[in-house]
Amino acid sequence: MKHPTGMSPCPTWCVSLHLDGETLHYGESAAIELLQRPTSAELRFRPEVPATPTTLELVTHREAGESETWVAVLRDGAAILDLTAASAARLGSTLQSLAGDTSA
Repeated sequence: MKHPTGMSPCPTWCVSLHLDGETLHYGESAAIELLQRPTSAELRFRPEVPATPTTLELVTHREAGESETWVAVLRDGAAILDLTAASAARLGSTLQSLAGDTSA
């Protein structure tokens, strides 16, 4: 797909409509529901506080003209981490390996 503004073509994963000359390519997002451990400050005053659910949203993105694809990790609509796609793959692989080591 080509930008309506005639700029560079979109990557195959881009779902943006590029309205009003927008130059940001972005892919479909994925939501992950997780359990988050309470902080030590929370546990100090309330030791019975359970893990709380939280949702992270992941989305690939790239500015037009940029060669690097990024993966943004968002919580409540705010980016908490923005990694290159290669860094995100390494993080995912390492998390999977660490989580697999806990089965014993």
